[in-house]
Amino acid sequence: MRVNRLTSLMFSMMALVLFLGACPATAQDELSYDQYRALSWAASRLDHLAAFEPIHGEAGMFTALGERFGTVLVFKHTSRGAQRVWKSNQLSGIPNEVLVADLSGDSLDDALICRTNTGKVYVWSLEDYTLLWESLPSEYRNIFCFTTMNMDEDRANEIVLLADNKIHYIDGGTFNKEWTSINEFQGTMIRCGDVDGDGQMEIVLNSGIVIDSVSGSIEWEEEAFFSTIELLDIDGDGMLEVLTENGISGPIKVYDMDYGNEVRFQ
Repeated sequence: MRVNRLTSLMFSMMALVLFLGACPATAQDELSYDQYRALSWAASRLDHLAAFEPIHGEAGMFTALGERFGTVLVFKHTSRGAQRVWKSNQLSGIPNEVLVADLSGDSLDDALICRTNTGKVYVWSLEDYTLLWESLPSEYRNIFCFTTMNMDEDRANEIVLLADNKIHYIDGGTFNKEWTSINEFQGTMIRCGDVDGDGQMEIVLNSGIVIDSVSGSIEWEEEAFFSTIELLDIDGDGMLEVLTENGISGPIKVYDMDYGNEVRFQ
């Protein structure tokens, strides 16, 4: 009888160890505020770094890094440190920018996107880092900037490229090219949003141009913005403003495109 009890106790302890090993990370793995802020700040300032939350709700944070030797790496960060969890195959060219985005349109990040200095675009799934799509060789010579936004009436978001001086929409579900502008444009940063309150997306380039997303015509053009642009409703009027600043130093400008001029707050 005693042997049976000891055997039962040993099996119970083994089961407990296996159970604890299979459990998700505990709260002690959560990043501190300073760790989270440092990762978020670095990702917001560096084109080659993107940060994203774990898609299965576990503790910690992930970063994707496009390094100069031609690969993209993903690291998981917890309070205990960082660990590399994935590395891409060798890419065609050096990563110029990495971006984590929602392509399916369900408001959850699901894709890791990279553009390289040879004009290639790569898309991987955040679920298991399988390659979902890559652009054809020599399809683009130069991709100057890109972003994601829903530019049409279907649910999927589009990858919006400024490549070879034209704007292109790539469907985030089928990865078919949906639209290419007739006119040529220049810029090194692109953002999309309804900046004039007409219920339709506009394309904003840091070269100082606001473009109609359907016709491709220029809606507004003036002096060039500074190097960095972002779209944000800063005054709470329900309409996105264009915020622009130099990457290193200098003043910030805020443009209200409903009136087509710079805002001076009182």
